[in-house]
Amino acid sequence: MKAILPLAIFSLICFTNFSAELFIRVSANAEHYAKTQNQVQYNSKNIFKFFDLDGGLVSLQIANKLNNFNLYNGSIYLKPNERVIAEVNQFGIFKIIQRIQIREINWYTTEVDYGYNNGGYPNHGPNDYYNNHVVNENLFQQFISSLENEAMDANKLKMAKNFVQANPVNAAQIARISKTFSFDSNRLDFAKHAYTMCVDQGNYFLLKDTFSFSSNYNSLLDYINKL
Repeated sequence: MKAILPLAIFSLICFTNFSAELFIRVSANAEHYAKTQNQVQYNSKNIFKFFDLDGGLVSLQIANKLNNFNLYNGSIYLKPNERVIAEVNQFGIFKIIQRIQIREINWYTTEVDYGYNNGGYPNHGPNDYYNNHVVNENLFQQFISSLENEAMDANKLKMAKNFVQANPVNAAQIARISKTFSFDSNRLDFAKHAYTMCVDQGNYFLLKDTFSFSSNYNSLLDYINKL
């Protein structure tokens, strides 16, 4: 019995996975390579699958294989036991398509929960889903502090766009970011950009109070209605 218990504990540790996965498709001409953490991948299909990544904020570089020109160079927040499926277009815009929960059953078998991010809320309500599947609150507050310390609205806009491209955010967080801008024109630009990355688009009305002029909020609604 004494010998069995340590073996059982060892097996549990071996088969408990806390790593993350990142699948990326590059929709651009020419062959590219992708690099994150200590992994680098090259292939002619421009589809990259990274396994055994550490959770947290990780850097991601995608560059042209021929001339090393960076198509995308930024960061993404990965949760443990989660597969992130993303796409980078020909303009270097990074977009998260889906986040899927994974669980390692043994060292060669992974179980995937496809209901995790397909619009269903098993055992939880919608609010639980939105609260649990956005960027870590501590990281978000650190980012807000960085924005507030930046004097130039143009720089804030670049930072904000890059952040929402790499991290899942909800409407309340997008509204919080919008409030850091000094000008409505930048709020409108950012709100349009962030809409497709928002996990709860039905709550986008929260951005109304971030605008100084109602005409700009109406412009946002017109933009959304045309999508």
